[in-house]
Amino acid sequence: MKRRHTSALVASLGALALVISGCEAPSGGDSQLVIGTENIGGYNPVNGYSVDGNSPFYDGLLRLQEDSGEGEMPDLAPALAAKAPTANGDSTEWTVKLREDVSFSDDSAFDSSDVAATYRAVIDPDSASEVVDAFRMIEDIETPDESTVVFHLAEPTPTFASRLTLGILPSEAIEKGTPAADWAVNSAPVGTGAYVLESLTTDTAVMEARDDYWRTTPELKSVTVQAYEDSSALAAAVADGKVSGAAVPPRSVDTIAGEGHEIVTARTADWRGLTLPSDNPFTASATVRKALNIAVDREKIVDEVLAGHGTPASTPVGEFYGDAYEPSAEFDLDVEAAERMLDEAGWTKDSDGLRSKNGQKASIPFTYPAGDSVRGDIAAEVAAQLKPLGIGVEVEAGEWDQIEKAMTKQAIAYAGGEQPYNIDHQIRAALHTHTDTSGVFDNPSDVEVPGADELLDHAAKETDEAQANADYRKVQDLYMDDPSYLIVAFLEHTYVADTQGWDVPDTTFEPHVHGSDWGPWWNLAEWTKS
Repeated sequence: MKRRHTSALVASLGALALVISGCEAPSGGDSQLVIGTENIGGYNPVNGYSVDGNSPFYDGLLRLQEDSGEGEMPDLAPALAAKAPTANGDSTEWTVKLREDVSFSDDSAFDSSDVAATYRAVIDPDSASEVVDAFRMIEDIETPDESTVVFHLAEPTPTFASRLTLGILPSEAIEKGTPAADWAVNSAPVGTGAYVLESLTTDTAVMEARDDYWRTTPELKSVTVQAYEDSSALAAAVADGKVSGAAVPPRSVDTIAGEGHEIVTARTADWRGLTLPSDNPFTASATVRKALNIAVDREKIVDEVLAGHGTPASTPVGEFYGDAYEPSAEFDLDVEAAERMLDEAGWTKDSDGLRSKNGQKASIPFTYPAGDSVRGDIAAEVAAQLKPLGIGVEVEAGEWDQIEKAMTKQAIAYAGGEQPYNIDHQIRAALHTHTDTSGVFDNPSDVEVPGADELLDHAAKETDEAQANADYRKVQDLYMDDPSYLIVAFLEHTYVADTQGWDVPDTTFEPHVHGSDWGPWWNLAEWTKS
């Protein structure tokens, strides 16, 4: 689920279940698949749904491929594009040739006007799109003919192809002058994808396969998405055998998996950690923030909280970004050094063992979204590790509407990696100070890493890949001296699923969002009968 509370996504907080009718594996092409979730609706690409090109309702110009398992980002292949996009010499103009044999679920024909309308809507301020920052460079869109789209960019953007996964709406579905969160497609999607939405209630969505889907004819004909109260109730249902599978917290996966189930995992750019609030007297200090980062045992968090399903992380950048990754940008555990740094910063221990400075206690309120057990467990473990240093930490659950009102004052159990398929958005959303196109939850503590903005702005438009990578590595170096988060790990998404009777595609490298559109269900149109 997105780290924000939004209706723009189907998956929520990792609480997803695969439920086969009668709790039995599907036995044929017309069997019904039921997927459990906490939220349904919000099916609008302009507001962020299927921004990474993965949805039963929509296709993008490009689509993700299966994870190669080689530790790198997955390739992008043409989907609604007839072939790979081409760029001019300085990457300010991108031309995309479109397929000519595609129709929307309302039987209207797909053409270049639909692509242009969708992308124009994303950058239209009236849409109030949650993902506009990733498309901030689009200046104009030209449609020379029905099968050609030309994107004109305000600045060189060598990584622009990764923005071409966005699901495409028919131009008629664009509601100009209205916030995208209020459009009809949020509850009545119209796309070129493999499935159509047959019905939607407050807790149930029923999808039916399209026999005229352009890429293939799905063998899995009916899919139901059923809303559950929370992740705890869902996990209990899996353990009790009431459902046949789930996306479950990593340290529950081994105990939940039973006979007939398999554990399915996916590599991700989904990082977890805590924001460090800029308006808190204690964490406003860069020295304090660095001390906190070296005081936390990340290996223990991965081993115990994530049951080994993850890798320690100190920054938003992982090895999967190749030469843009700085391997030395890791905080080594050194509790004694952390204690010295806190003392030197003036936060010394009182007779009660708690630190204070100028009459103010060293305390941090930790908040995590209610129902997200993984974030809650991470917050609790970090709090337990910090308390012996004389730091007061109170951990409590909250609703996003309340969390959003105090993001610079409280530490939030946080997640990143919503659009990870180019490093620009992965690191910019986390570290760049706020701009006119920043999302509400980008850099939520509003902490500046000195010098990072200039490097990020330059790297995004640098056509020399080696120089861009050097800029990104330098940003990671700067972050080590002035961290704005306490990042602890990249997650491995864990699923339990009964897929007997079906050949299921391998998982792909996943963003932060996961669940019904990801894991073993990321490519339902390609499920084939064994």
